[in-house]
Amino acid sequence: MPNIRKKAVECLIRCERGGYSNLVLMQELASGGFDARDRAFCTALVYGTLSRRLTIDRFLENYVNTPLSRLDEEVLEILRAGVYQIFWMDSVPARAAVNESVELCREFRKTSASGLVNAVLRRCSSADITEAFSGIEERTEYLAVRYSINPELAKILSEQYGEQTEKVLEAMSGRSGLYLRINSLMTDERSAAEALREEGIETEPSGLANCLRAVSGFSGRSELMDRGAVRVQGLPEQFAASCLEAEAGSKVLDMCSAPGGKTMCIAQDMKNEGSITALDVSESRLELVRKLAEKEKVNIVETLCCDASVYDSSAVYDRILCDVPCSGYGEIPSKPELRYKDPEISADLPELQYRILCNASRMLAPSGRIVYSTCTILERENRSVVNRFLRDNPGFGLYVPGHLPGGAEEIDGMISFTPGHGGPEGFFIAVLCQL
Repeated sequence: MPNIRKKAVECLIRCERGGYSNLVLMQELASGGFDARDRAFCTALVYGTLSRRLTIDRFLENYVNTPLSRLDEEVLEILRAGVYQIFWMDSVPARAAVNESVELCREFRKTSASGLVNAVLRRCSSADITEAFSGIEERTEYLAVRYSINPELAKILSEQYGEQTEKVLEAMSGRSGLYLRINSLMTDERSAAEALREEGIETEPSGLANCLRAVSGFSGRSELMDRGAVRVQGLPEQFAASCLEAEAGSKVLDMCSAPGGKTMCIAQDMKNEGSITALDVSESRLELVRKLAEKEKVNIVETLCCDASVYDSSAVYDRILCDVPCSGYGEIPSKPELRYKDPEISADLPELQYRILCNASRMLAPSGRIVYSTCTILERENRSVVNRFLRDNPGFGLYVPGHLPGGAEEIDGMISFTPGHGGPEGFFIAVLCQL
């Protein structure tokens, strides 16, 4: 029987080499041999270890005499996973975490490291993880180590959220709720819920049309998913698409469409009647949109490879979605590697986002609507961009939909999903109309 802890360490090694955690897990666990319980354990261990890596490393430095960077990558990931199990996985006894970690050294043919792993983890299990950050006086460094996050990002969020910073950071250390989009062209909520229950997947209403929350039994696979009747998609993303309030026969422009989840939501709201022009700067990513449209029986989408900030069309659209490229920090709970991404890398994004929004406004019908959205929590990419647009375009104003789902907050006419206020993930939406 395959060793699920070994598989978790293999995933961690791939992530450390630059792999995306969600894709790595999907690929590694697809090899077979693991039941739903094993897959859940592996997912929790990988996401958890990645999410706490900076804290774990600072803690390990007190117990490993050599610099961590000089350890073999297998040994380092075994230690990290061992510490995570000891302090954050209540279902794993500390003794088991130590013994299984030592056994992994043999599994990876690193028997020479067995003594080190055994000694270090035994000492760790008698200590307190707060040793990693309890003596740090400088606030940014404390936040970075305590919540395992890039120091510069910790500084930005501290300035942005003030006294609420730790609440936000703690929430971002949690796991995202799992939501399913129901393809209304193929089924309905009630029928989908019953069919999923027959597969052993329990769901409940989410408060948003055509969206169910998976409560238990979902392991990433479903017969309904295989045939395109159901798709995993976050509630905020589904809500952003619904804010367009696109109707059958509408003419829609999706400025940054790949991989296509929101595009399909819009098409379903339109009852597959009308037209959607789906743009993306990457032809390979547009292929994902086309494949998803085929799978979900959508035939009103036309894809076009181009830069949304300079797209030039004489056409006028009833609805335009600007789900713009962003730093993605709102997705940290489901993509923990983003915790360590330097925010300076995305410092130029607000200018691109502004250009895309301005370009969209040029093609909007007089009675039309633009939805501007991001999956980040950085104000410089959210409110700042929208406020700049409103200052420069006084003929536009904000519109707030009548019903907001749980976790959504309306502040000054814009909608935010803030970590710690109903869920762990962050998202931003602004609906713009001509006055």
